[in-house]
Amino acid sequence: MSDSREDQIERLRVVLEQLRREQRTMTYLEAADSIPLDPPHRIHQVARLLEFMLEQDCLTHRPKLAALVVSRVRGGLPAPGFFDWARRLGLYDGRDPARFHRELLDQLYQDDPNP
Repeated sequence: MSDSREDQIERLRVVLEQLRREQRTMTYLEAADSIPLDPPHRIHQVARLLEFMLEQDCLTHRPKLAALVVSRVRGGLPAPGFFDWARRLGLYDGRDPARFHRELLDQLYQDDPNP
């Protein structure tokens, strides 16, 4: 697809808001399929979009929807790049990634504007 990054982020945001209402997560591949992204490097593309989204959400004090996308092979946690980016943005102290992720999910599910 030749959509702009902003268009891709907005499509992804719609998908993630629906996940939030359903109180569930999805994998990076499912996220790439949901908007959809063209090959090559679809997982990398979606990871970059999530980084931009996380930064936007930090700057605008919105819920951190990027936490809803998790790695298929990391026991329900996002990929290491998510935690690196969260640390750079000042959201995460680098300790206990599972606890940090659980807190983000709890905030997302509790703050749902459409319960």
